[in-house]
Amino acid sequence: MKIMGIDHGTNYAGWATMVAGRPRNFGIRDYTEIKMPAVLDAIYQDTYELLKRERPDVLVLERPVHFKNANSVLALVGAYSMVTLGALHLGIRIAEIRPTELKMHTGKGNADKETVAVEMQMLFGLDYDDIAVPLFYQRDDPKGKYKKGDIKERLYDPSDAIALCWACHQKIKKGAA
Repeated sequence: MKIMGIDHGTNYAGWATMVAGRPRNFGIRDYTEIKMPAVLDAIYQDTYELLKRERPDVLVLERPVHFKNANSVLALVGAYSMVTLGALHLGIRIAEIRPTELKMHTGKGNADKETVAVEMQMLFGLDYDDIAVPLFYQRDDPKGKYKKGDIKERLYDPSDAIALCWACHQKIKKGAA
């Protein structure tokens, strides 16, 4: 069975595929240059093509459960809806994982994104920079706090997508999905 996980978002979206409990492929999509609401169409089109190419048996998504503000609601539910719609149009079964359930399958119940990425790295022997994608400073800080090329932040979307696949795989093995 081929499982695909998508960690959806309107800025970045991570995706991964897993077969027999092993990651096959993963990546990240960048939507940062596309404004709302046009980004929703881009997410739908991109997801549809990705699903058509990868042909998973099941698509697993993290169920949106908490939001910081009204804009977060619009963005996350919008992205979730576009990904779901792409799967529905291709007849792909959809599974949902709650954030607490995801963390239970990928480490500890209160694991943060970095901890989940380290767990996925160790479990599958993956390169940390491939699954926790570094974003770099583009120029030196005049105050000397950082230099061009230093890591500014990391995007954990690919590791989250792998974790979604792993959690779904675990549920299927237990007969709970």
